[in-house]
Amino acid sequence: MELIFETLSCASVIEEVASTLRTLAEKKGLQLRVELPQSEIEIRTDRRSLSQILINLTNNAIKFTETGEVGISLLQQTENEKLITSIRVTDTGCGIKQEDQAKLFNAFTQIDSSSTRKFEGTGLGLHLSRQLAKLLKGDITLESEFGKGSSFSLDLVSER
Repeated sequence: MELIFETLSCASVIEEVASTLRTLAEKKGLQLRVELPQSEIEIRTDRRSLSQILINLTNNAIKFTETGEVGISLLQQTENEKLITSIRVTDTGCGIKQEDQAKLFNAFTQIDSSSTRKFEGTGLGLHLSRQLAKLLKGDITLESEFGKGSSFSLDLVSER
């Protein structure tokens, strides 16, 4: 896969993703909330890959949330001379059991693989998103509480 790195506005990519998926959220009666800092945050990255990761994370959040909201937020901070840009997708969905969290990013893995499972999918979205994140010099991390919701964070690292 060829990556084309360019300087881009994180807010514009997040707004595009939110605009693309807002109707899907509204059809389920969910609020799609976007929280952006007042100051512009620009990073050098591949727009298509960043968009694909955010679409996957946000679409999953909508898919696994029955009531409440899905949020996308943006934060940038400095840690150990490195600039970390974090885009977090949170939901008030079903959450993920602690014992299932480790295998969630494996290829073709779905938490509910029974024949009566409620949600469709291939089990590749999170795996591919994490692989793309690594190509962008970042990672995706998860915090989740079963029955209360999840928070996936895409953290992209750049030199100061």
